Amino acid sequence: MKNKSVPDVMGLAVMENKSVPDFVEFMRMVGRWRSGEVEAAVFAGLYFLFWQIARHGTGFAARRSRADARADRDACLALLEQPAGEWLRAELISLFERYQFRGVIGNVPLTLVQWLRGAWPLVLREDIPLPREVLRLQVSGRRPVTALTDWSRVHAPVMHKADAFAFFVHDLEHAWKFYAAPDLHAGQRAFFARLQDALERGVFAPCLPEREFADRLHYLMSDMNTHPEHSRQYLRAILVEHHLRREGKTPEQALSQAGEQAIGMVMRALTPEAAPA
Repeated sequence: MKNKSVPDVMGLAVMENKSVPDFVEFMRMVGRWRSGEVEAAVFAGLYFLFWQIARHGTGFAARRSRADARADRDACLALLEQPAGEWLRAELISLFERYQFRGVIGNVPLTLVQWLRGAWPLVLREDIPLPREVLRLQVSGRRPVTALTDWSRVHAPVMHKADAFAFFVHDLEHAWKFYAAPDLHAGQRAFFARLQDALERGVFAPCLPEREFADRLHYLMSDMNTHPEHSRQYLRAILVEHHLRREGKTPEQALSQAGEQAIGMVMRALTPEAAPA
């Protein structure tokens, strides 16, 4: 890496003669992925390292065991230009297993490990998929991870996150919640399948014209990876709020019988069928 003075990178105060990742290196890394030289999981690992070091410099990571060497920023940055192949994949897996990364919960690098091993079928995107796209992917057992690569966008807020890297990390956190527990994963997929079926059958059609309800339903289908019962409770809550608003009532007031019946119809569509005797 060249020593030079460069602009501030995502909040990192860059000093003279300090080696940091920059625009040219970022676009070279992106080009390797777009050309097919590196696969999605490897690019995701390199993308993570690039921004982690850009944010935190030499303090980007700490060893988990004293038997390991201290995290070496320059050695990690050198991985950005290493030839693709099993060696690079193995180096990334080892790095993410052996080190803690500043400002990132431990599930994030471990999600990258599972992706690199091919255990979790994550889908790398350069855009932000629509909620129904995310829902379809989750029904199929996959989950998207967005890595924005347009340099003009990576520093700006992305939806409810501070920047592109924060949004990328957020997606990895959701991936952990989706895959880590097999029983919970199966339950989530089943719930999302019923939700998708209900949408396709028009069950939510009377409610969707209201923006507040639509936004909350989109959150449920694309940004909520939890126990299916929690998801059902959330759905019932937003339905109750919607019908109270339609009836011009406050949260303290009781719904009409018609409102309760409408909610009951939707909830039955999202309730697992009784197991056969």
